[in-house]
Amino acid sequence: MNEEQNTAYSTLLTAIEQSNEKAFVMLYDLFSKDLSKYILSKVSDLDLAQDILHDLFLSVWKNKDKLKEIKSLPAYLYSSCRYLIMAYYRKRVNSEVSEIDLSQLDILDESVELEDRLHYRYIIDLVEQEIENLPEKCKAVFKMSRYEYLSNKEIATRLDISESTVEKHINKAISRLRSISKLYTNLV
Repeated sequence: MNEEQNTAYSTLLTAIEQSNEKAFVMLYDLFSKDLSKYILSKVSDLDLAQDILHDLFLSVWKNKDKLKEIKSLPAYLYSSCRYLIMAYYRKRVNSEVSEIDLSQLDILDESVELEDRLHYRYIIDLVEQEIENLPEKCKAVFKMSRYEYLSNKEIATRLDISESTVEKHINKAISRLRSISKLYTNLV
């Protein structure tokens, strides 16, 4: 990107920061076609690609007060696209996995010895019970982390707590689950 383009992008971003809708439309017109092609190459669904593109520009408008931090507008827009695409796939995988009761897979497998299947079911029950016995905030943080695949930052934002508090809750939950694991292995 040459200096002239950089200056033009900077001027455009400054105008958007000042809630200039014409500048925002100009930004959309400048980048939407190429970004749409890029997104479509990753998701192979035109409607979904348009949704992601609109989410991107909506995010730009909502966060217009932070635009001055952007060093390279094209790099920012493309990396934002990548993030939104990954978020879509993470959500899709999570919803597909949650539709399957993973705890039942090996239990139904007739090639696995009945005793092993019962042990496996028992361990799954112990873990699920221990998760439910966690303090409410700790349980919520752990489930968001492990079942919804949210980052610590996303969890902190959603629950209005610090990232270090999120880490403490996750570590507490993992520690409790490890103690259950040790207890079970000592019994066997």
